[in-house]
Amino acid sequence: MDAREIFNSPFALYYEKVINRISALRVNRWRLNLVKGVASLRPEAKFVMDFCSGAGNVGELYLKENPKAILVNCDVSKPLLGLAKDRFKGRAYCVCADNRFFPVKDSSVDVLFSSFCVRNSLNPILTVKEAFRVLKEGGVWGILDFFRISRRDIFVIANDVIFKSFMSMSKLLAPRSEAIDYLFKSIDSFYSVEEFIAILKGNNFDVVKVRSFMGGIAHSVIALKGY
Repeated sequence: MDAREIFNSPFALYYEKVINRISALRVNRWRLNLVKGVASLRPEAKFVMDFCSGAGNVGELYLKENPKAILVNCDVSKPLLGLAKDRFKGRAYCVCADNRFFPVKDSSVDVLFSSFCVRNSLNPILTVKEAFRVLKEGGVWGILDFFRISRRDIFVIANDVIFKSFMSMSKLLAPRSEAIDYLFKSIDSFYSVEEFIAILKGNNFDVVKVRSFMGGIAHSVIALKGY
């Protein structure tokens, strides 16, 4: 099982309409923090892509900051893109695409968002390289994801228990309970945020801002394509 299968199953709508809404108060703060950080670096961005856009949560927040931008939502999930189309009502484009290939020209994107995306890629390094390919020089990549925990103290452990307990309870109603197991495995097998930052720097990105949430359960990373 991989993310493509999970998010093209009935679990996709359950995730968006149940899990995402229950956790929206917290996660939307993470998204808003990312969006405002990116928008402050490129306030006049013209062409913006939200990769792994899901139902368009990040894009909707971004258009409030920069309503004149052309926004393209990309996701592998047709059910979630259907929700995005309903949400934007023609104010944004919606494209079904895999996160190992961004369907735009080289050096054409001002701002790229990837929320809970790179971790779900079948080839995360290729996803990083694709982000570099499509961004203009000095373009901004805003990333939000769960990373493997690299340090453990009481605060981190407590937040990890809360997060995993909430997600485990979701299995009781989830149409595909194994999707929750996939989430845990994907985090444990992913990079730590420190490792991921090193990968970004090794691919000519300049990391300008990193922020942790829930004691390091999730992080936002904002990077610029190097000149």
